[in-house]
Amino acid sequence: METTARAFLSAFEEGAAHSDPSVINRDLTSDCTRHFLPATVMKAFGLAAGASFDTNAFQSMFGNDIRVLHFKDNVMSNLAIDVEARRAAFTAKADVFVRSSGKTYSSEAAWFLYFNEDGSKVKKVVEFCDKDALLEMASDVAAA
Repeated sequence: METTARAFLSAFEEGAAHSDPSVINRDLTSDCTRHFLPATVMKAFGLAAGASFDTNAFQSMFGNDIRVLHFKDNVMSNLAIDVEARRAAFTAKADVFVRSSGKTYSSEAAWFLYFNEDGSKVKKVVEFCDKDALLEMASDVAAA
């Protein structure tokens, strides 16, 4: 599960580096859902609290993002794994690089991953987001 969690996080950098949005789903089950917290994040984007994204929807959003943004130096900290429950939690900090302007800012998040039976794939993702960084990313993507 540790290997899967680390690969999951590195997919953001790798997908952006190779301009390949499909990388974002490589460590997920086909029916994986992504959930974002706090509820104010969803509200800021005009979405209902508790809404989730399937792998296709998130890959599409990630594809739009990586046309404009590059994620670098994504560092995992505080990794905790519950083998019996097949869950992992960690925090991460990444640098977000705007390709056109060179502007860089940080984004932090807490992640909760739910694994399949053998721990090789993630079946549910819950991300407690850095709302300010997400809004800045959305602004940068919209301006491109």
